[in-house]
Order: sequence, then structure tokens, then C-alpha cells
Amino acid sequence: MAFKEHVEKTLRISPEPTPLFKMILSAIGVTTPLIIGYFTHHLFVSMFGSLMGLLYYLNDPFGPLINRSKHLLVTYLLLMLALAVGSVCVGNEYFIVGILFVLSYMVGKSKNFGLELERMMLFITLQFITASSEVVMKLRLNDLLLYSLIAFINYIVWAAILFKATRHEVLPMVSKRESVKKIISNDKPSWFPLTCAVFSCLGYASAKMFEFSHANWIVGTTLIVMLPDSYQSIYKSSQRVIGTTMGVLLSVAVMTYVHDPKLLILFVFILSFLMPHGISKNYWVANIYIAAMIIFFLEIAAPQSIASHHLAYWRIVDIFIGCLIGVLAALLLRPDILKRETKKVGH
Repeated sequence: MAFKEHVEKTLRISPEPTPLFKMILSAIGVTTPLIIGYFTHHLFVSMFGSLMGLLYYLNDPFGPLINRSKHLLVTYLLLMLALAVGSVCVGNEYFIVGILFVLSYMVGKSKNFGLELERMMLFITLQFITASSEVVMKLRLNDLLLYSLIAFINYIVWAAILFKATRHEVLPMVSKRESVKKIISNDKPSWFPLTCAVFSCLGYASAKMFEFSHANWIVGTTLIVMLPDSYQSIYKSSQRVIGTTMGVLLSVAVMTYVHDPKLLILFVFILSFLMPHGISKNYWVANIYIAAMIIFFLEIAAPQSIASHHLAYWRIVDIFIGCLIGVLAALLLRPDILKRETKKVGH
């Protein structure tokens, strides 16, 4: 495939339409905890609740309402367990690396058994590594658990309301219990999940060695972009860098002129409303909205933190490093790719 075709495949926009109910659910699920936090003067921890709302949406299988609710409840409980365990592990690098290795290995195994299970395992791992990397999450654990519960209840209630109001088509769901059994009993070669585990730990160790403040951004990106298909992994890495860079630049441009938390919450509402549309179009489009939202979350939680700690810059750098590690892993799994593409360029 020529380089131009690779670029076109990376940037291609899908014509698939986005249901309005998904956009409404996303906006309400993400923004409501922030609104509650604004009126109760708990913006710092309410930002975490909004982030949980985002994870609930991304992990929503949109299947039959009862099965969907059970899936989200299990996801919520496992996320809270990961939050608690991560908080306990703060400062204990050996425990963190050991648990990260196991979780990353399970993420790699789950990538062949459906998107629902993959996202659940991915978000559990991200929750653990974030909680274990941020001391403040240990100090504010009770408040974070409270806003996570608020976000969960809010999401479930609105999911049910919108389902009853729109009677939208449901998607088939796969039993997580059966998927986990298949993973455990699967005797296929474990090179890919083992590579996920090794490279995620490598990303964490590198971040600590070079004193990057957000090791979780690097590790999370590495796990997200690593796919069993090495070409798809490289495409996704490129899409994440493009989308993140554009999203960060967009958010910084807005915050140059806007500092009022009420207006920033309004921008989060708009971005979370548009996010499902971006997901249906292309991963890089979705990342524009998600990356901008993350920057707004950080600014709402701690005003002036973006400028004083150069977080916008470090967000791009950390995502780029995570994608680079993901690409290196893809090339390790399929070393013939580089030779093949180099020969094409030579001709």
C-alpha cells in the first residue's frame, strides 16, 4: 500500500450517522457532576465524577436495558476497586509495576474477545495507574468515591429515561463471564498480551526514570493504541497524536479568553455532546473532543494549572511518547512491516 493510501486510511471519515440520544446521554452524563460540584463548591473532585461519566459512556454497550445496566454496574464496582487499590499502592513502585503487568496482560488478552470486555479491562487498568500515580487521589478518596457514585446513578437514570423515551435499537451483548472463561481457557500464543504487559511497564518505568509527572497518560496511551493488528496499531497511534494535538490547541485557544468556570462547563457540555458524533466518524475526530475536554477538566478543577504547570504541552508530549511506545511494540510484533514499506518507498 502506498504512503498516500495509508494517510487516507488514517484520516478517512465514516458516513455513519450518530443517534441524537447518544449525544444527549453523553452530554448529561459528563456534565452533571461538574454542575453539582459548581453549586456545592467541590469542583476539584466533581471533575473526577465527570471523568467517570465519560468512562461510563465509552463503556456503554447500548444493549438491552437490563443487561446494559448489569454491565455498567459491574464496570462501576470494578472501577471503584481499581481506584481503592491504586490509592493504597501510592509510592510502592514494585506493587504498582506488578499489578500493572497483570492488568496490562489481561487487556492484551481481552482485545481478541469483543470491545465491551476490552474497554472494561482497559478502563480498570487506567483507573488503577491513575490512582497509584496521583497522591491527591489517596487524600481525597472518600470525595472521589462519592462523586463516582453520583456520576454512576446519574448515568444509569438518564440511560433508562432516554431508552424509554426513544425506544432506540439495541445491540447484541456478549456475556462477560463467558468471555473471561474463554480468555482463561484460550491456549493460543500469548505474544501480544505479553507485549502489552512489557511495553506498558516499560512506559511506566521510563516516565518515572525521566520524571514525567503524568506516567498514567503515557501508559494509558500505550495500552489504547496497541492492537493485535500491527497496521491498525500504527494507524491508531497516528490518529491519537493528530486528534490530541488539535484538541489541546483548541482548548488552549479557548482558555486564552475564557476563565469563568461556568463558561468552561458549558464548553465541556458542547464537547461531550459532539463526542459521540466524533467517535462515529473517526478515532482522531473523537480525540479532538476528548483531549479538549481533559484540558478543560484540569482547568476547572485547578484554575491556572494549565498555564502554570504547562499541562497542555505535557499532555501532547506524553501522548506522543505513549504512541511511540505503541508503534515500537507493533514493529516488534511485525518486523516485516518496516522492510515491506521501505521497499515500496525505494521503488
